[in-house]
Amino acid sequence: MASAVKLTRVAAGAATPRTRATLTLSLGGTRDMRTRWPAVFAAVVVAQIAAAGLAAAAPEKKGLEIYWIDVEGGAATLIVTPAGESVLVDSGWPLPRDADRIQQAAREAGVSRIDHLVTTHWHGDHVGGVGMLVQRLPVGRFYDHGFPPGKPSDVDAILRAAYLLATQGHSTILHAGDEIGLRQAPGAPPVGLRVVASDGIVVGEAPGSPQTRPCTAQPAHTAIPDDTSDNYRSVGLRLSFGGFDFLDLGDLTWNVEHKLVCPKNLLGVVDVYQVTHHGNDNSNNPALVAAVAPTVAVIDNGAKKGGAPAVYKILRATPSIKDVFQLHRNVATTPADNAPPELTANDDEACTGEWIRLRVDPRATSYIVEVHGKGTQRTYAVQ
Repeated sequence: MASAVKLTRVAAGAATPRTRATLTLSLGGTRDMRTRWPAVFAAVVVAQIAAAGLAAAAPEKKGLEIYWIDVEGGAATLIVTPAGESVLVDSGWPLPRDADRIQQAAREAGVSRIDHLVTTHWHGDHVGGVGMLVQRLPVGRFYDHGFPPGKPSDVDAILRAAYLLATQGHSTILHAGDEIGLRQAPGAPPVGLRVVASDGIVVGEAPGSPQTRPCTAQPAHTAIPDDTSDNYRSVGLRLSFGGFDFLDLGDLTWNVEHKLVCPKNLLGVVDVYQVTHHGNDNSNNPALVAAVAPTVAVIDNGAKKGGAPAVYKILRATPSIKDVFQLHRNVATTPADNAPPELTANDDEACTGEWIRLRVDPRATSYIVEVHGKGTQRTYAVQ
């Protein structure tokens, strides 16, 4: 008599983390016939269960994500690594709005805590939100360039007090050349986060080196007066994931920027450049932009802050740059001085705070930049 085997796999629902397999065995014929097939059925059952187990044990590989959060002319850049570790660079203004937007971006990214919070420098649009942020999300470690010497102004004193309260006095001072240790995802390309500038010093310089260093190599340096604010002390970071590279220099200013690329390019070529200092023209030295030769530039400006026409002109004149994205349209300038509307997250001063997101594929061979709320998605190959 003929024998039949019926195998049915029932997949678990979406909320169930592991795949379940249900086996139904149906055999026609006599009892005597059925007793001749124990080995066959045993092999089939083992194979089916093994296949289900392998499917359940192979988690989906993840790439790298970067969110540029709209904090209205401040800075808050969220990085999520393939291992699920989160790095937040700056925390926006001292407003509930900014802490709320950072929390919303973290939820979108699937993280419930900030593992590493880097404050690039002591200005209210970069460090102001830290006190409200820690009330919404736990923070693992804090990093900064250290408090500057001398008596702080009243505003600086308020920021200092809020920061010390948030950190409980525990933070790591970063120096040029330091590495922020990140977890590696098994089987994924390596991820690294290196400090390229801090406290006015670039990689390879001695502590106390001046802001401006004469350089006769090409491109020759046209210096501007030394910056007297804390901007020139900004922590600068170079993030790598396999062959993908991202550069965020905080609000680093013109003369220190030049030290990073003359007489030697200390940064190499990067894929994505967070336009320095919100796109202000006392930063974004053309020598630096040309040396790092990004494919994509992202300006984290506000409606009436940053996004200077002179900087947009430099970016558009850089041959390597395919697209410039903006968090905000500069409402005080012309359309020719702004990114196209489809590459601009927020068109009006009164806005809902749309973000820009970048996703690098798990093999680090390509990446997508998305303008939330507009449906814009553009794909680029890693250099």
